[in-house]
Amino acid sequence: MKQVSVLLLQDVPKLGKAGDIVKVRWGYAKNYLIPKGLAQEATPSVLKRWENERKMKELSLKRRKKRMETLAKKLSGERLLFVLKTNEEGKPFGSVSAKDVADKLKEMGYDISRSQILIDEGLTEFGTHEVEVRLHPEVTAKVKVRLEAEK
Repeated sequence: MKQVSVLLLQDVPKLGKAGDIVKVRWGYAKNYLIPKGLAQEATPSVLKRWENERKMKELSLKRRKKRMETLAKKLSGERLLFVLKTNEEGKPFGSVSAKDVADKLKEMGYDISRSQILIDEGLTEFGTHEVEVRLHPEVTAKVKVRLEAEK
């Protein structure tokens, strides 16, 4: 039974993760892994190309992280003001949600989506709150959000 080394292009359960070089039977590689785009035969040229692509992705991720760190510094200085109506007891009528914060940041020129704003439930107390904004898996910024009563 002939075996061949293949480079996995995607994670394959019980075999390995993308980028791993594994030995498999020739038939399994020829009839399943290669046609499905899960692997390529591990030739020197394929390995070199894979390594170059990996380095380019890594470089791109580092650049993106740097951009997000710069943005985080700018965002951390921002203060958002929300004026809310009050009910009979003087409590806020409604709340400020992640969508509200994202919309306000968009108005200010930031490209931030609702999913990047980390608010479990809406802000329902008057005063200043620190809201975390996840810009990158390793980069977050804290924005001050002030809730005031409508006069």
